[in-house]
Amino acid sequence: MEIRVRADNLTEEIRSKADVDSFVIGFMIYGVEGLIMTVTNFPVVFAIVIYKQLREQKEFVIVAGLALADGLYGFGFLIAAFGRIIAIEQGNGFVLVSRWDCSLKIWNIIWLISNPLAGLMLLVISIDRLLAVSIPFRYFTFTNRYAFKLVAAVYTFVMFPALLSTYLSYQFQAPEYPAYCFTSYGMHSYYYR
Repeated sequence: MEIRVRADNLTEEIRSKADVDSFVIGFMIYGVEGLIMTVTNFPVVFAIVIYKQLREQKEFVIVAGLALADGLYGFGFLIAAFGRIIAIEQGNGFVLVSRWDCSLKIWNIIWLISNPLAGLMLLVISIDRLLAVSIPFRYFTFTNRYAFKLVAAVYTFVMFPALLSTYLSYQFQAPEYPAYCFTSYGMHSYYYR
């Protein structure tokens, strides 16, 4: 990829009009997907939070935890689409920034938390169903406190890798990635290893 130094001393990738258009179309698709995920999941969370009868049932508390994780994931897509398209339209989408800068983009923070959270919440649902089948009489004595504790434990757990990734990316202050900042651009290269 060719790069150039602009008049304002920022370094940027040189992209063809077709490349730029391809990025914008891809980000629009991200936005539509994010909007669908946000609009379909957040109302579930709000309904469970608002109605006491739903909050009192452990299964609904766990479903709310999953819906919140999926809704956050979609909201990250939506924000990323807007942020990236705006950066490209303003002429700054291909300016090189550091890993640290990318790790601080709000959509990357949301994804760093919600990506593992969505998978772990599915695991929580599986564990809950396993308990319901394997110890049914005891399971029916569990209250919604059990579900709140389970969901809170998962939400707390995902913060540790997110904080570790952010801490590791702080070491990389030199501009190396375009400012549209894919999630991996904000992570240490050994993060997934």
